[in-house]
Amino acid sequence: MVESHPGVNIQQQIKSIRNQRLLEIFQRSLQACTQTLTFDKLSQCYPYVAEHGAAGLREAMNQAMRFWETSSTREFHAILEERNVDRKLAELDTLIEEARDRKKRSENGEIEGPEKQLFVESLTPEDHVRAHLTPINLAEAERLEKRIQETQTSNKKLLHEVAGQEQEIDELLSAITKSLNDLASASAECDALPEQRELFAAIDQIHELVKM
Repeated sequence: MVESHPGVNIQQQIKSIRNQRLLEIFQRSLQACTQTLTFDKLSQCYPYVAEHGAAGLREAMNQAMRFWETSSTREFHAILEERNVDRKLAELDTLIEEARDRKKRSENGEIEGPEKQLFVESLTPEDHVRAHLTPINLAEAERLEKRIQETQTSNKKLLHEVAGQEQEIDELLSAITKSLNDLASASAECDALPEQRELFAAIDQIHELVKM
């Protein structure tokens, strides 16, 4: 919204230069359209009426043109009012004046720091190159950041799988160790048994005792 400045009538703000230009363009366009329809052209469409009642045909044409001009003008202004064009053009005029004033004060050194405006003609070739490369670099940095996040997610998944496999290996090693211990115990028990010859000799002695 355009704020009212002291001493300036709101109607004067609304009737901006661009609004006046728009109305002038409309009037010129409307006149150009009405001038395309002449009595000579209309006579070619109604030759009999033009020959026997030219005055009536001319009056009918004038009435039709006046009606068309009136209705077109009414509809045009209705659109302007509905879209609030006059006030928007006034706001545009205000923004342009503020921009011009700001540019002038910036060129005069009245505005310093980050608020100071930069103009194309004041930029160096390095500034232009940097301005064009910055969006590309930002897009590339965003792409790389996304790729890093995807890689980190994949690495976390792999670490979880590796941890599970390490647990399975530990359990398998424990089972193998237990089996080896059981095998060692069984082997020791077998070593403690008498040899086969001694065992057969003891059996023969038992048989001899039984026979007696």
